[in-house]
Amino acid sequence: LKTYPLHLEGMFFSLYIHGGILKQSEAYMKHFLLRTRQALFSPIQKIQLILQPKMLKGEHALLDLVDVLKEKHLNRYMVVTTAGFIKRGTLQPFFERLDESNITYSIFHDVKPDPDISDVENLKEYYINEGCQGLIAIGGGSVIDCSKAALACVQSSHLDVKTVLETGRVSKTLPFFIAVPTTAGTGSEVTAGAVITDPIRKRKYALSHLFLIPKYAVLDASLLTTLPPKMTAYTGMDALTHAVEAYINHFNNRKTNEYALEAIQSIFQYLIPSFEDGSNIIYRLELLEASYKAGVAITNNYIGYVHAIAHGIGGMYHLQHGMINAIILPIVLEEYGDTITKKLAHIADIVGIAGHTDQQKAEYFIKKLKEINQALGIPTSIPEIQDSDIHYLATGAEKEGNPTYPTPVTWDVERFEKVIRKIQQGYSV
Repeated sequence: LKTYPLHLEGMFFSLYIHGGILKQSEAYMKHFLLRTRQALFSPIQKIQLILQPKMLKGEHALLDLVDVLKEKHLNRYMVVTTAGFIKRGTLQPFFERLDESNITYSIFHDVKPDPDISDVENLKEYYINEGCQGLIAIGGGSVIDCSKAALACVQSSHLDVKTVLETGRVSKTLPFFIAVPTTAGTGSEVTAGAVITDPIRKRKYALSHLFLIPKYAVLDASLLTTLPPKMTAYTGMDALTHAVEAYINHFNNRKTNEYALEAIQSIFQYLIPSFEDGSNIIYRLELLEASYKAGVAITNNYIGYVHAIAHGIGGMYHLQHGMINAIILPIVLEEYGDTITKKLAHIADIVGIAGHTDQQKAEYFIKKLKEINQALGIPTSIPEIQDSDIHYLATGAEKEGNPTYPTPVTWDVERFEKVIRKIQQGYSV
């Protein structure tokens, strides 16, 4: 499956050359080849629609998980979470239920908000030294992604952590892995990816493999009621970006579109109310499910240039990922231009934004994104971006985005530089 599309790509390239189209520009040729490769890989990518984790959901779904663990009869689990959850005692009822059921576990709570290679190495060593056979990740995308990467390294013990992250060599199915999100944003509980920072290169590794999909996803709304409004905003906009990018990308199918549009609709309906009233269980559960659906959408149709740019900015300046996405999203959508007008117009119809033409609906949708950002207190620019870093950021974004992401248009480094300057300067509401 990995080599066959590449052979076909070579064949298409030969036909392209010998067909007398040499006069076309180099950019057009590159675009053609990228689209060919993406079209060939797309059907393989859609296999992931049937590889979703089993789901437990509800107000106290985490406690229901104990019954699942009883049936597995593993010697020891590793619970990965944050120091804050331990300090607040949020997970104490879960630990008590584990103790009552004679389930043995070790706790690891030393994962940074933006995990890097050292976090993965530490988690991997702890898992091995404690003799664990399964892992329960309870936290946001940082905790879940770090857990995925560490387990991938456990299974590829002959390679060092950096090699696994750089090459994406996930050679075996992960040990029994359960993801319990405590934010409604990354969708990491269902995705086949993990993002880890390289502090030296100031870039982020995007690890991707079917083996990274958790066996279980636990959507427990009670774990989100203490999430600060700012994090509710950032993670909610992260999920919205996932859904929008998956929907406007090429080669999506009916089922992927359904997941993306349902996620967009729910986030539009519940994000601001949840931002204003974080204790509302109904709002929290709706956003958890929306984040999950957005995660399914990007697992099957990828993210786009918003994320390609955001990963570099996050790695360089250590800003919150969801906040970066929220700022970038309307700018990138405007830069895509007419290529996404029809799709944005359809999203506008779904969320109740009226307009006389598709063009007007698309413009109003982008305007609404800016208004939502304003209501959530999200900035309109990223002034932290230094002029001297723009070329490096653009080069990294181009490398990440092409050829993997089936974006509406294909940008070169120069175009990325232009967009990053716009992000630096910001947009007007």
